[in-house]
Parts: sequence; structure tokens; C-alpha cells
Amino acid sequence: MESPSEAPPPYNSKPSSQPAVTPATFLDRNDLSSSSDPYHFLYLFDTVFLVDDSSSMLGPRWREVQTALAQLTPVCTSHDDDGIDIYFMNHVNGASSNGGYCGLTDPEEVHAIFRSVRPFGPTPTRSRIEHILNPYFTRLHEANDCQDIRPLNLIVLTDGMPGPPLREDGSNPHLPEPAIVHYAGLLDRKGAPSYQVGIQFIQVGNDAGATRALDDLDHLHRKHAIRDMVDTTKFNASRGTLSAHAILKAVLGGVDRRLDSGSSTDGGR
Repeated sequence: MESPSEAPPPYNSKPSSQPAVTPATFLDRNDLSSSSDPYHFLYLFDTVFLVDDSSSMLGPRWREVQTALAQLTPVCTSHDDDGIDIYFMNHVNGASSNGGYCGLTDPEEVHAIFRSVRPFGPTPTRSRIEHILNPYFTRLHEANDCQDIRPLNLIVLTDGMPGPPLREDGSNPHLPEPAIVHYAGLLDRKGAPSYQVGIQFIQVGNDAGATRALDDLDHLHRKHAIRDMVDTTKFNASRGTLSAHAILKAVLGGVDRRLDSGSSTDGGR
């Protein structure tokens, strides 16, 4: 397996005399929502969006994502003064040291960004996920306690298969599988709770290749015997267009499922 570029340093290259840390679940589903606030979980997590701006997103799909994120911004901001962070697969914000648009609190900011960014190029899913998560995992590695680092939900909005393949053997360096396996191992070695990092892939449009790619990601935890940190929402004609509610519902469902997974792994703690 290839390691992601600029990956965090290894935790310890020598065998440790300390016992392995058992992941602990510090949240339960009662923390996620209530009858008065279905999105209470937004208080507890950092929310980061990675938007596919490849050429296939031109047109209705681009406007669909723009509208959904603009609708979602005030919901997130009402729970987190820091607002939301948006990154793109290809476009880099030259005015920001991390290349993203961070701390967005106003829907008009979102609309202005989408008007200024024109979809182009490929779908480099893996490298952009690494760009976002590597700094987070460095902070997590350096922390004395996982509870010192706020959990993260990375939401990837994409309409197509990562790619295109660039290697002579036809393999695809843009597939996120190696990076996800790597990060799952880091979380396990750190003893991080099951909800520490979640990656939610949400399909925009009905591309069959994208649907197959998401199906593959759904089964990574069984294929590699790793923690399940990935959730996918595939195209459903009955769902209609993408909406803020659909995104938040998908993310909440993913967090809830990881809490269940963590409870069973941790002996119900």
C-alpha cells in the first residue's frame, strides 16, 4: 500500500512496551440530536466540504451543490461560530495558506465563491483528501488526548469516478482507498474513538461509474479489516435534487452508525 504524500510522522517505529490503547466512545447518540434540535451534532464536530469541480460538474450539478451549501451555511453557523470550510478538487484559493475557503458564515459568501470558480479538469479525490486530512492527523498525533482534538466530518460532494488513470499500467492514483486505509490505521494506533474522523461521500447526479466507486468504498472496512470511517450516499431518483437537509441527514446517519460500531467494538462502553 502506498502512503499518502506528506503523511504525518509514524507514531513509533520501534515496538512499544505500552499496551495498545483501546478506542473509547465518549459520545453517544443522545448527544447527536433532540426533538428541539435535530442538528445538535454540529456543535460537536468540525464540518469540512470537499467539492468536485471537475469539468463534468458544469451546469445543473454545479448550481445544485451551490444552492445546497448556501442553504446549509446558516444551519451550521447557528451551531458553530467558526462556520464551514469549503475546498475544491482542482481550484485553490490563492489568498488562503491552505487553499480552501474557511470560516464561511454567510450564504452570499458561498454564492460568490461558486460564481468565481469554474469547473475544469479531472477528479483528484485522493490527493485533495490528503491535503485536508494530513494537517488534522498531525495535530491528532501530537495531542496527548484525542478529546483535545475536535472530531471532524469531511463531506465529499462528487459526480464522477476519481481519475482519470494516469499510470502506464492503467492504475488510478486518484482513488482514495489507500489514503483511507492509512488514516484508519493511524486512528486505531492512536486509540481514537469511532467517530473521530468520518468521510461522507455524497453522489451528485447519476453517473454509473461514480455509483460503482462509492459501492467499493462502502466495503473497505471489511476488505481491509479496518474501522469503518466511510459512509456513502448514492444517487436515488426519488430523492430529487441535492439539499441541505439531505446532506445533514446523511452525515448524522453516518455519525450514528459509527457510534454503534464503536460501542460494539468497545464492549458497549
